[in-house]
Amino acid sequence: MQRIGELWQVGELRPVHEHLATSVIRSFVGSLRTSYHAASGAPHLVVSTPARQLHELGAVIAAAAAALDGWQVTYLGGDLPAEEIAAAAVQKGAKAVALGIVYPPDDALLPEEIRLLRRQLPRTTELIVGGRATEAYAAVLDEVSARRVESLRELREELDLLRTF
Repeated sequence: MQRIGELWQVGELRPVHEHLATSVIRSFVGSLRTSYHAASGAPHLVVSTPARQLHELGAVIAAAAAALDGWQVTYLGGDLPAEEIAAAAVQKGAKAVALGIVYPPDDALLPEEIRLLRRQLPRTTELIVGGRATEAYAAVLDEVSARRVESLRELREELDLLRTF
């Protein structure tokens, strides 16, 4: 997908090509996620991207990986306000919320969205954040004690640690 994005930026591919590739991958990975059924009593994970974060493919992959690892997963899609993500987490009794932050890396409104989400989540609900633009928001993620992950492997390790608490 990164290569497709690069080719789109230099004009070798059109936006339709990126959208088509994303759609195919989202459908395939989404079908993987829904084919796994967690045991009753398994911890719950809510996955989304915050408001104005439209690139959700990493979040879809994270949701599928968590489902494969035995988590009950509620995937909310992309571009969702903090209040809605928090409401879903509270309703589901989520042990964690995972956010994907990819682009843009300079959204002036995103730090307050992250703070609002943390304030509205129960203290017992962990906030896990990954994605290419995560480093650009490191200060606010540290402020709210979010767990930052840089790879799918790290996400799975964090989720494994959370299962033991």
